[in-house]
Amino acid sequence: MSNKESRPAPRLPTATLEMIEACARACQILGIPRSTGQIYGLLYLSTRPVCLFEIAETLKLSKASCSTGTRDLCTWNAIRQVWVQGDRKDYFVVDADLSNVVRTVYQHFVKPRLNSSKSRLSQVTEALEKDLEAGLITPEEHQILSRRVGQLAKFRKKAEMVIPLAEKLI
Repeated sequence: MSNKESRPAPRLPTATLEMIEACARACQILGIPRSTGQIYGLLYLSTRPVCLFEIAETLKLSKASCSTGTRDLCTWNAIRQVWVQGDRKDYFVVDADLSNVVRTVYQHFVKPRLNSSKSRLSQVTEALEKDLEAGLITPEEHQILSRRVGQLAKFRKKAEMVIPLAEKLI
């Protein structure tokens, strides 16, 4: 079989498949590519180093996507590259210390989004006022929508109060 021919992906244990999917979904929620989560999930339940080629074959991802995903995960200290004696390929293992991953995800993805939501909510509030003045929404619609935006602002403010506690925990 030539290198260009597709080989069937290795059969993975159900737990690994579930971890791959869970990590993929978590990454999607954070605005991180799904493939990055899949890579992390695969490596998290792997008991040995896995090379880039095997990651791509197992997950049916392009080598470019795997390269980008592993590079990002290494930058975030979620995985690390290791040397395997007698092999020139790039191998990766997961960093089993979840606090590093949680800290990085929080600092790079959650906190900035929470901070930017304040200005976004202000923009929405201003737009609602303009829409009311322009007759694009009725006063009743304005009241309902303003109440909803107010609820989001309250939730955001509560989350903002939790940030200092979260930073101390991680």
